[in-house]
Amino acid sequence: MQYQVIQSQKELNEFVVKISDVQVVALDTEFMRRRTLYPEVALIQVFAAEQLALIDPLLELDFEPLWDVFKNPQILKVLHSPSEDIEVFQKFAGFVPSPMFDTQFALQVLGEGNCVGFANMVKTILGVEIDKSESRTNWLQRPLTQSQLDYAASDVFYLMPCFEHIFKLINERELVDIVISESELIASKRAFIVPDEQVYLDVKNAWQLKPRDLAVLKELAAWRRAKAHRKNLALSFILKEHNMVEVAKRRPTSLNGLRNVPGIEAMEVNRSGKEILACIEKGKAIVEGQCPKKLLRLIDYPDYKKAAKQLTLQIKQIAQDNDIPADVLASKKQINQLISWSWKKTADERASLLKPDLLQPWRYELVKEVLAEWDV
Repeated sequence: MQYQVIQSQKELNEFVVKISDVQVVALDTEFMRRRTLYPEVALIQVFAAEQLALIDPLLELDFEPLWDVFKNPQILKVLHSPSEDIEVFQKFAGFVPSPMFDTQFALQVLGEGNCVGFANMVKTILGVEIDKSESRTNWLQRPLTQSQLDYAASDVFYLMPCFEHIFKLINERELVDIVISESELIASKRAFIVPDEQVYLDVKNAWQLKPRDLAVLKELAAWRRAKAHRKNLALSFILKEHNMVEVAKRRPTSLNGLRNVPGIEAMEVNRSGKEILACIEKGKAIVEGQCPKKLLRLIDYPDYKKAAKQLTLQIKQIAQDNDIPADVLASKKQINQLISWSWKKTADERASLLKPDLLQPWRYELVKEVLAEWDV
């Protein structure tokens, strides 16, 4: 396995010229995510036209020539389980490479099971054992070790022949568009920002809270996310989710009272105590009739089990008719997402949110007749 480590503009430009006319590019990234909200990009791996390069994004380089390749609609970009890579590109490059082919999802479409790891894919298809000992290494250190470089290069070196094998099977079944469409959906979901007023709805155990508690939680959830973005800190380093719920329940009025909330950490109070108290006061000041309504879980709806069962059976039949695994067409989570959208969201809330997966291409084209009865 031969590769070059690109560390100059001249090397990058020469590499881009070599791969500009290819039809397929294998991509991967290495990044760190320790305490930060956003991934810290540390390496970009590219393999095309028998040219394999490891590109150092920490250097002051003009990446536009490379970005032109990644944006080229005539070049298929291949990644394995690209959800986090998509986030890396969104943050570092300001766009997501497209069109994109996810080999992990393609294997799911072929009925090989969910979440097939890269190493297992390589072993199954190529019969090669990959050393994963460097997967948790410090990718931001410089210089990178030879072992790190070899590991990073192998990720795209073996990805390409795996893709060629998988693409042949997917193409024979005329399912290439589905795989590409799924990557586009993942990218749109990664880029979407839930409106501030709805962030609290995704907080675990929010359903346990009373309307006044929810008014406080609504303020806390929006503030926590805004601060996390501003400071580039993971949400849990601002205020842990279960502590946020407990604070909303108890609504302390002083820093000492906040310190006495079960589970609250000194770090949380020291860094953000005054801001947390301000959120509490805002929530307490909301007029009673304008507090959020108590949240219902799907299982609290009398007809939920019946509806979920009916929808599941209908989707299984559609999946069978189209020779697609039922859990690929719609997982239990995706079915619940649709039911929640239909039963729990107001028209205004729907207008400000992404549609459920089952209402997005490619799935909607297959299930729209069944979903007509849901009036969505």
